[in-house]
Amino acid sequence: MTAAVMGADGHGSRHRGHGRTHDRRHLVASTDLTGYLDWPGVAQVLRLERTWREGGAWHRHLHYAITSLPPDAADAARLRTLKRGHWQIENRLHRTKDVTLGEDRSLIHLGAGPTVRCLLRDTALGLLHRAGCRTSTSRLRALADRPTAALALVLDGPTTHA
Repeated sequence: MTAAVMGADGHGSRHRGHGRTHDRRHLVASTDLTGYLDWPGVAQVLRLERTWREGGAWHRHLHYAITSLPPDAADAARLRTLKRGHWQIENRLHRTKDVTLGEDRSLIHLGAGPTVRCLLRDTALGLLHRAGCRTSTSRLRALADRPTAALALVLDGPTTHA
């Protein structure tokens, strides 16, 4: 699937960071293959090619996806932006839950335990966010030694800015 394919749209960009140089992403979206798929609501097929240099070696990953967004609602540039936005959510919320709160290491697997534990984690992060905290790791460490301050987050209403 290339940009030369009928009904295809491509968009590329370059990024640097996290030790990677020459990070290039190119997304091609096409409507050509939707007729071959037995998937309800599919409007476009996507191919995201990512190449980058890290540690002196070149790397290349290909990712394929489908979407129900038609080309007039989301061209290749918009789809690439949506894809990058997904990782912002992943890094901001899920990474915090996995790394800081140890969600993946949890040994609670039976009954309602996993659901209750998840609700407690989400509540803790929500309270920290409501209190204006953007770096939960340091704030959780500080609150671990000050239970009255932690309780105040629960009991006090949200702060208002007049």
